[in-house]
Formats: sequence, structure tokens, C-alpha cells
Amino acid sequence: MHHYKEMDYRSMPLRVLCTSTENAIKELISFTKEPVFLDGITALEYAEYLYGAVFVACQAYAVGVVSDINDIRASAGKEKVSKLSLYKQSPAVNSGTSSIEFINALANYFKHNEEWSAWPENETTKALKYFGLTESTEFPLKSGAEILTGHDSELRLVCEILEDWRFGLIEKCHQNA
Repeated sequence: MHHYKEMDYRSMPLRVLCTSTENAIKELISFTKEPVFLDGITALEYAEYLYGAVFVACQAYAVGVVSDINDIRASAGKEKVSKLSLYKQSPAVNSGTSSIEFINALANYFKHNEEWSAWPENETTKALKYFGLTESTEFPLKSGAEILTGHDSELRLVCEILEDWRFGLIEKCHQNA
């Protein structure tokens, strides 16, 4: 018997957001061409906000997956699994840090970096450093997107990472039933 939470109703809106954001970033970059409305650095700084919004939406998707998985588990009489434990159950991308942990760190960076007077030592910055992002990285969110997507910045590929992770977690629920 399948649980209704196996249906991924978050995927479509996230994909639409990713596609819209890709188009918006391309539009910003086009403003650096003749006739010039923006310089390249300013366009990339604006794009950081768009990447950040996508990563926060991805973070919300991941939190929803955790809720869905735990509801599915509860309906089968199983104990809940912590968010961080589930985040680790995605393919490791670098130094034992999973892609989901990296997406979470990018979202947290976007939300909190303006509060930092100096680069702190915390879980967010540790995860970013595993992927080579430091306080001297000029555009860390763009760089993070490129790392996740293989340097083509197609944000739909970030959606696919999340969807594949979700599907794998649901499959594990069925295998352990």
C-alpha cells in the first residue's frame, strides 16, 4: 500500500521557480551586452540574490521531504529519522558532505551571511569549505550552483538532485517495510 505523501507535489513549483530564475539570470547577464545597462560584476551580484532564493526554496523542499518520509515511516509503525540523518542519505559529493547538506548550507549562507562580520566557524561554513567555498569566494551561490550542476548552472539539475534523493528515501521505506 502506498502512502499519499509519496506523491511529490512540491516538485513542479520548484522546477518552475528554477526555470524562471535561470531565465532571469540570463536576462541580467544580457544587460551587460550592448547597449550596456549593467556592468558584469553588478549583474552577478544581483544574480546572487536569485540563486539564494532558489536555494532557500530547495531547503524548504528538503524540509518537506523529511516531513513526508517521517509520516510514511510513522504509518508503517517506524520511528522518525532526524533531518540531519536524512540529509546525509544523499550521494556524497565531496569529503563526506552530501549534496543535500551542501544545498542546505548554501541556503543558510544566503539567509545569514549579512549578519557575519567575519566568516564564522559553524556547520554552514564547514560544509561550504568542503566544496572549496570560503570567505574569499566572490560569488559563492553561483559557484555552489555550478558545483552542484557540473558547471552549467542549470538550476533544474538541483531540482533533480532533490527529487532523486526523495525517491531514494521512499524506496528505502519500502525495502525496510
